[in-house]
Amino acid sequence: MPLGPGQRVLAVADDLSGAAETAAALLSRTTRTRVLLDPRTDTPAPAGTTTVFDLDSRQLSAADAAARITTVLTGLAPDTVVCKKVDSLLRGNLAAEIAALAATGRGVLLAPALPAERRTVRDGVPHTDGVPLHTGDAWRAETAAPPRSVAEALGVPVALLGLQAVRGPDHHLRAALREALATGLPVVADAETDADLDALLAATLDIDPRVVLAGSAGLALALGRTLGGGPPAPLPPPGPATRPLLVVVGTAEPVAAEQVRRLVADGAALYALDHAPSHPGPALPPLRPGITVLTPRQDGPPDPAAARSIARHLARTAAALLDTAPGPADLVLTGGETARRVLDALGVRELRPRGQVHHGAVLAETPDGRTVVTRPGSYGGADSLRLIARALRAPAARTPPTPTPTPAPPAPKPGRTSQDHAKGPFMNATPAAAAGTAPTTAGNTGALPVIAVTMGDGAGIGPEVIVPALLDPGTLGRIRPVVVGDAERLRRAAELLGLADQVEIVTVEAPADAEFTPGRINVIDLGLLPADLPWGKLSAVAGDAAYQYVRVASELALSGAVQGICTAPLNKEALHAGGHLYPGHTELLAHLTGVEEVSMMLSTDTVKVIHVTTHIGLIDAVARIEPGLVERTVRRGHDALVRAGVEHPVIGVCGINPHAGENGLFGYGEEEEKIVPALEVLRADGIDARGPLPADTAFFLAGRGDYDLIVAMYHDQGHGPVKILGLEAGVNLTVGLPVIRTSVDHGTAFDIAGTGTADPGSMIEALRQAAALAPSPTG
Repeated sequence: MPLGPGQRVLAVADDLSGAAETAAALLSRTTRTRVLLDPRTDTPAPAGTTTVFDLDSRQLSAADAAARITTVLTGLAPDTVVCKKVDSLLRGNLAAEIAALAATGRGVLLAPALPAERRTVRDGVPHTDGVPLHTGDAWRAETAAPPRSVAEALGVPVALLGLQAVRGPDHHLRAALREALATGLPVVADAETDADLDALLAATLDIDPRVVLAGSAGLALALGRTLGGGPPAPLPPPGPATRPLLVVVGTAEPVAAEQVRRLVADGAALYALDHAPSHPGPALPPLRPGITVLTPRQDGPPDPAAARSIARHLARTAAALLDTAPGPADLVLTGGETARRVLDALGVRELRPRGQVHHGAVLAETPDGRTVVTRPGSYGGADSLRLIARALRAPAARTPPTPTPTPAPPAPKPGRTSQDHAKGPFMNATPAAAAGTAPTTAGNTGALPVIAVTMGDGAGIGPEVIVPALLDPGTLGRIRPVVVGDAERLRRAAELLGLADQVEIVTVEAPADAEFTPGRINVIDLGLLPADLPWGKLSAVAGDAAYQYVRVASELALSGAVQGICTAPLNKEALHAGGHLYPGHTELLAHLTGVEEVSMMLSTDTVKVIHVTTHIGLIDAVARIEPGLVERTVRRGHDALVRAGVEHPVIGVCGINPHAGENGLFGYGEEEEKIVPALEVLRADGIDARGPLPADTAFFLAGRGDYDLIVAMYHDQGHGPVKILGLEAGVNLTVGLPVIRTSVDHGTAFDIAGTGTADPGSMIEALRQAAALAPSPTG
């Protein structure tokens, strides 16, 4: 059954972080999504609504947990698709809840794999990072022993659907699934990748859309991809640094202490509570403006029996702190039990999800306007809280320097050529010129910057351009490159290129472990791609892997382990199929680094272009363009050029309509409404921004050297001319990020991937410009 944007969906989870994670997976631009914290809520869902209930049943008795399932399923519209979020580690009242779902007569498909967190199911046995659940330490905070299989966790017979069936031809999968459902038993499905979950979901909906879909957030993501609706709207902009942000860390996960340490190192205040919730502790000072962290004191191994009382103690303290806040305060809550207790203490009964800061870190709003980020305790790397804080809080304002009058720039001379700027705007740039960060001494006279090179879509030409680019004699003279990707895929690319005997591809744990010698390529090997991944074919697995490479590189850059990022191309359709609904690299990096707005700049020796809008439809682009966005885009481009050594940039600003509207002959006055007011403000500030210009004329004049930068209003207006004038050596820069980022100016080229014929010129140039822009390491 193909699902449309008007489909009713009901999802249930046993804790708040799981409910929020599910809601984020099901977000769609065409439907309303809500998280309700009371299973008794009597709010009939109209068509096109996704409702997620937090049953808060993780700590209940089995009977009470089953009763809550029954409550929310009573009286459902028959066409409602039901999704049960289960813990990917099989914790909680799984057996009782699956039994309650089976009692509805709908049938149950249970697929608990979560590929994004490397949690898989093979032969009915759950694995974490390739290790069977019952042999690892993922249950260290639980009072019971981990189950040896999904069937053991349920305590009842099951029908097992193995990987061979899941990955077989569609008709074989459907036949095996029909046979399994006909037994009347819960069907437990193996899965290792998002593609496996997509196949299971499609087969189940085709056979009987009434079957309950029970699984981790991985299955919810598969359902979200089926629901469609386009990429999510961007997250709201960060709030002011003066607005209080309370971070409540209610998890015993080992990484939590490091997450807190890094946030405190950034200036957050720390309140560590003693493990004596029954006794009032010392009075805490009022919640101050800025970021405050509240966490239980860790004096030894976690005590699972005390977990709920500690969560309540944290909640009471958090509520008391919020009462002392000088104004409205926002929240970050890690650990589902703690998150729920805090919101209960505040009387919050509904959340409206807006998106994810990173996987599992869900940003939502309360009906009274508070922003809340929830995150499972076991999710996120060491910089997780840093990333969340940067998404919620703008940096403290710096006192601007006293402005000095800017002399009027000289008019361009007719026939001026690009040779008049001998080295070009980015040839000898000061560090951080394109990232909007403070410049330092030009020329990188200290240690060479470490650049994370993301491998992009492994089915495309990324591996084939990275290998020769990193073997280029000039590369190691400019940077210290570390690839974030799959080592085996790079080895295959080297073989295709006939370079296997000239290169040593070495796996390293971190950039600090890398050695930089000719012929050696250092790789942080995520190992996400199957050995038989075909070249040139769209793959959800490759799309997810491309996301993970960028995620890891962003975390390395934000932590200071690398000084910049250079990206090989990803495929947007594969990225979406992998469960990551971003229009492209630019928006993904902005999201991962907590930046509200960035600009794409394309740079060649002939012409440089910055875009007001990028990866959206033309009608949407025209609607989005407004004077403030035009002004901010021009300023970002102007500042980047000035920092790169162009003292008085001359900037040509394109119109929207043919002939820039020709005084109202074309269009409906868009240029006068959306562009002219911005140009007036910019010129008053001494910025030489000219226009609105007919795009065809603007690029002709830029090609002969009259303009240092062209401002394009939408994607194809800028990309088309650049690809004609300088595709081979073109570079994509993201202007406005807190880290340096350059990229090739070409796509994944599936048509030639795997042939060994891809030109590495753009990658070599991207690495060169990353070297020019990136600061030297400080440590």
